[in-house]
Amino acid sequence: MEKNKADVLFMQYKDRIPSDKQAYFKKKLEEASDDSYDAILTAKTHNPTTVLLCSIFLGGLSVDRFILGDVGLGIAKLLFGFITFGLWNLIDIFLCYKKSKEKNLQNLLLAL
Repeated sequence: MEKNKADVLFMQYKDRIPSDKQAYFKKKLEEASDDSYDAILTAKTHNPTTVLLCSIFLGGLSVDRFILGDVGLGIAKLLFGFITFGLWNLIDIFLCYKKSKEKNLQNLLLAL
């Protein structure tokens, strides 16, 4: 892929992927063909900040897990989360933020 296209895509998605995998993602962008530019632009990604806010304010309703596509865990959290007295919700605040970045990276690499 042309360097300027790769740089534009990297700047667009760098906040949505894990910081320790950014160099790997940039290398994969530079190695990709020009045809994959449109596929990457249309890849489904979630804003980690939005997932974090949903986890903080709507975590008791499992909205964070449903956004990430973890339907099974979302249903389990919805049904049994009250047993943990909010501990599951507190832990999910950190887990869902990190998982959203990892899922974004997976979706972007699949689009390549």
